[in-house]
Order: sequence, then C-alpha cells, then structure tokens
Amino acid sequence: MKWLRFIRLLLDLIPTRNSYDTFIERLFGYIFRKLKLTFPSKSELHTIIFRSDTPAGKQFDIYLLYAIGISVLILILNSIPSLNKYLSIPFMILEWGLTLAFTAEYLLRIYCTNRPFHYITSFYGIVDILSIFPFYLGILFPSMQSVMVIRILRVLRIFRILNLGSFMQEATVILQTLHKSLRKIVIFMLFVFITSIILGAFMYSIEGDINRNLSSIPKGIYWAIVTLTTVGYGDITPVTNFGQIIAGTIMILGYSIIAVPTGIISADFIASEKKKNKNNEDENSSSTPRICPKCHLDKNDDDAIFCKRCGSRLDPNS
Repeated sequence: MKWLRFIRLLLDLIPTRNSYDTFIERLFGYIFRKLKLTFPSKSELHTIIFRSDTPAGKQFDIYLLYAIGISVLILILNSIPSLNKYLSIPFMILEWGLTLAFTAEYLLRIYCTNRPFHYITSFYGIVDILSIFPFYLGILFPSMQSVMVIRILRVLRIFRILNLGSFMQEATVILQTLHKSLRKIVIFMLFVFITSIILGAFMYSIEGDINRNLSSIPKGIYWAIVTLTTVGYGDITPVTNFGQIIAGTIMILGYSIIAVPTGIISADFIASEKKKNKNNEDENSSSTPRICPKCHLDKNDDDAIFCKRCGSRLDPNS
C-alpha cells in the first residue's frame, strides 16, 4: 500500500487554514516591520483588496492596473532584440519586482478571503495564478516567459473597478446567446465540414494527376476549407479551366455561408436583448435607487452600501 502512504504524505504537505494564516502573518508581519508599517487585519485587507467600491479598495485596484500594464509592456519590449541588448538587466529587475508583488497579492487574497477555495477556483483566481506561474516556470524553461502575456487578462478587473458592470452584463448576454445557438452552429459546422470533404475529393479527381499541389484528397480538403471560408492563402490553386470554374463557384458559395451563422446568432441575440429589456423594466418599476448624501448620485442600486461615484457610505434609510 505504498501509494496510499504517498497520497497521505501529499495531503500532509497541504497547509491547513490556521497554519497558512500563521505563515502569512509572520512573513508579511516581518516585512511590514522592516518597512516600519503596521500589518493590517484580515478585515482591513479584505476591504482594500476585494472591495473596489470603497475609496481604499478602488485606489488599490487602480495601482494594480498600472502594475499589470507596466509588466505587460516590459514583456513586449523585452522581446525586441535592439532593446533587450541594452536594457535586459533593468527589464529583469522590474519583472522580478512586479512578479514578487503579484505573488504577495495572490497570497494575501487567499489569506483575507472567507472562502479561499472559492477564490482559487474562480475566474479571477485562475487568471491571477496563471499570471505569475509562467514566470517561475520560465526559470527552468525560458521559452515559457512569453506565456506571461496572459497577465493582460487581469486588466478585466477594470470593469469591476470603474463600475462598468453593464459591460459585463452585455458580455454575459453574448455568452448566453452563443450557448443558445450552439446546437445550430454545430450542425452548420458539420454541414460545412462534409461539404469541404466532398469538394476536396471532387477537386482531387479533377486535378490530382496534373497538379502536384493537389496530389491527395487531404490536400484537396485543405484547399476546399481555405476557399470555402474565403481565406484564400493562395498556396494551392487550380490549373485547369474546369477546376478554376469550380473554385470560383466555391468562393461565391463561401460568402453566402458566412451569412448563415451570423443570422443564427443575431436572431438569438435579439431575442435575449428583448428578454433582458423586459426584465429591466420589471425591476425598475419595483425598485427605488439609493441617493448618495455626498455627491447626490441617484443611480445607485437599491441594495448598494457605498456610492458608485465617490465611494461614500449610503444611508440605509434613503
């Protein structure tokens, strides 16, 4: 039962919540003491890191966006040989510093949240770990360094930071529309695939003996897909008159094929928009917006605690 003992050993290596909290408090407590600062409590950290609707949280997230932008810019500039030749060391120092800061931020997010596993497995949690993991992996495999460009996905937090929730709602509508259209699109793609096989085999039978670029059915299928989708790389072209007539017909057919999935998605999108507008009208008729006592914004949600514009606490009785 050696494998059971191995699994038990791996489980023992996973830190418990108490041991992790103790490790974070000792590590960052020491760093903060060296900087002559006071290490915040869990609730204070949670407000700063997760609550973008508070002044401190909003300021933290804006600084975080600046750091993400600088990190991605460094990665892009570092790939230019003429710049890398003279600025490789400054780029490396900045990248190390930013990655260590992102690592500290990720550890603190796990520390101060009430549901660590929920954060780790959430979309933002996965993006956060993917943004720092390639850097450490790149120490062993340098080619992995370029994968750090995935760090740009963290900029999606701007929708939450700047109260652009409506943009995320629109993105949700698009995803729902694609989900509703999935079966129709799959059937359509299957039809296109079958058509490509038939056309590719047909073109091979016409030009297989005289055109070396169409020397097999798979090459004919590749040509049919490129032509049918109106991509037209030009690496394979028919040389016979009949083959050119078939190619022209497929090109015209390709334009009509493009309209099919567009119509499917557009119809479902319009239906989703009508449903969303109807739900919004029902909600607006039954809810009252909360007015900010400081800036007098009257577009806060009825369950909001802080003002969208200035971050001031709203009166629960307003």
